[in-house]
Amino acid sequence: MRKNIFILIVLMCLGNLLTAQDIHFSQYYSSPLTVNPAQTGMLNGSYRVGANFRTQWASVTVPYKTFAAYGDFNFLNQPFNKGFGGAGLSIIRDQAGDGNLTVTKVSGCGAYHLAADGARKYYLSFGLQASYIQKRIDWSKLYFHSQWDDIEFNQSRPSYETGYKSSFIYFDFQIGALYSFIANEKVSGYASASLYHALRPKDSFYENDFKLGGRPQLSAGATVNITDAVAITPSFYYQNQKNASELLTGIMASYAVMPSDENSNKFYFGTYLRIGDAFYPVAGYEFQNIRVLLNYDVNYSELKPASDGRGAIEISIVYTGARRNKGVIDIPCPRF
Repeated sequence: MRKNIFILIVLMCLGNLLTAQDIHFSQYYSSPLTVNPAQTGMLNGSYRVGANFRTQWASVTVPYKTFAAYGDFNFLNQPFNKGFGGAGLSIIRDQAGDGNLTVTKVSGCGAYHLAADGARKYYLSFGLQASYIQKRIDWSKLYFHSQWDDIEFNQSRPSYETGYKSSFIYFDFQIGALYSFIANEKVSGYASASLYHALRPKDSFYENDFKLGGRPQLSAGATVNITDAVAITPSFYYQNQKNASELLTGIMASYAVMPSDENSNKFYFGTYLRIGDAFYPVAGYEFQNIRVLLNYDVNYSELKPASDGRGAIEISIVYTGARRNKGVIDIPCPRF
């Protein structure tokens, strides 16, 4: 009972933070279209499809579950062009809490990647994303402070909540820019900036004018080939929305089983830190252009006493389709 009361107090104190944050993944590098629309079509292949699944806080309350799927491709990537285009689609579904707060988001993305040099080793990319969002909640499963009877929450008591809706929809827009490069045979990298909720749409179950805060995101990383078989990729990701912010940083190492084969199977190992919240190891394997990564978030924030340190489990799977046209050239896309 004492633990349940503690959980309630912690969640109430964190309420503003939780409502301010958007859907996010620990594996930001495996969810390119939710990080920056300018990454659409920026891949070494003809097309890419992927999915992410995350479940968190199972020990604290009803688990938060997030599922995302996406696909993108590039076009006009020919040696005589100064750039090429990218297009994609992503779908996200998120379910959270006792009230089954459900968010469904469908987004279309487009990007143009302009070569900044004749050798096409440096690219400037610009992207736009348009989204349709639907939110739903089951008010009958929620408890309010007026329903506390000094012993427990009693739903037979009135909540005094009025003027609310069970669902609503809105449209949103995101913009982004990306700089990517191949410095030499051993080093490549990228720097990314994007703004989500660019037009600050209304987002509320009540009849008020609450608007989403703009969510700027910054990320950067570099891949360094230590040997023909071993590469490391340090990176960071930062986002801010009103009074909530998130900074993740870490490093991923990959080992190619057959270094002479461009499509060699690979092992992945990494460790990352979400500052002030959790650290998480990552492991995975790539086979025939299918990469699967798994991570486990170990919580160390003020929720640790309630969560017993257990944060989230997340898995991603990405398939990159090989090029069919040998006339296209390599792209200095962010690699992980």
